[in-house]
Amino acid sequence: MRNHSRFRSRALLAACALSLAACGGASEGAGVGAQSTVPEGSRGDETVREQCVGEGAAVSAVDVNNDGRPDIRHVRADGGGRRCSEYDMNFDGQTDVTRFYGPDGRSPVREEHDFDFDGRMDQIAYFEGGEIVRKELDTNFNNRIDTWMWCEGGRVVRAERDRTNDGDVDTWEVYDRGLLTEARYDDNNDGEPEKWEVFQDGLLTEVRYDTNRDGQPDRADEIPREDAGQPDERLFCTVQPEGEDEEEAGSGSGSGEAQDGTVQDGTVQDGTVDEGDADGGEGEPSDEAGDAGEGGDSDAPWAGASDVAPEDETDGEGEGEE
Repeated sequence: MRNHSRFRSRALLAACALSLAACGGASEGAGVGAQSTVPEGSRGDETVREQCVGEGAAVSAVDVNNDGRPDIRHVRADGGGRRCSEYDMNFDGQTDVTRFYGPDGRSPVREEHDFDFDGRMDQIAYFEGGEIVRKELDTNFNNRIDTWMWCEGGRVVRAERDRTNDGDVDTWEVYDRGLLTEARYDDNNDGEPEKWEVFQDGLLTEVRYDTNRDGQPDRADEIPREDAGQPDERLFCTVQPEGEDEEEAGSGSGSGEAQDGTVQDGTVQDGTVDEGDADGGEGEPSDEAGDAGEGGDSDAPWAGASDVAPEDETDGEGEGEE
């Protein structure tokens, strides 16, 4: 009866993000610097990607694990502000995370992630004023965006999905501060919903149908509590600290679980790299192998839950200037 999957593939993305070293093959590459193509279905402005081209800009690179290939690369404007930063998180010689900056050289405007290390981006995050306002995800890793999310205050407020992977949106979801309230489904691919699911406090309470195809529901089935299953958790665009929003979100919320895959203070959060500064999260932790941070010892130079490279304090000076 219920075909709402609450982003059924986000667990896969989170798992990839939280175990980066185990989530993909390690094909040999020349190091960070080569950009992947934008997946089909992306709705973002691609011109910002030109900021990673080093012509007329200062380019610095760092080889963190001393294998002769750059693992971190920064492209800076003449004034010193960053235009883009690239990271090879699993030392396979390919770029896994690319962040593009706004005119101030510090605030992010776009971030791209390759979770399965196949050289193709799987998530694109868009920022305004230092906060995520929108995300695009390829949840089945076929180089086609199938999930679009809109965010306010760190929570999902609206989403669209392509469940059949044919390039057309067939699911529309509405959220109240991250908690699903309604899902509409186009099951016959005519561009209009024929089925509505209504939720209260994360629980499915009613299913409505448009049986005469006039665009409006004309039949409704109430769902008994015992048949509603477990309540949906609140969906965040960024991971919340443990315990935060616990009362508001109800069961399972505020658990600190990764929702879609990001990097915060050197650890993956939900698809964005947070560089760990009090001013909008735009600080510059160290690139050096000795900076373990949370997580204690690690074989990788960026210690922590995800082995993801944070920003460098030295900006690569004297460490592989291009």
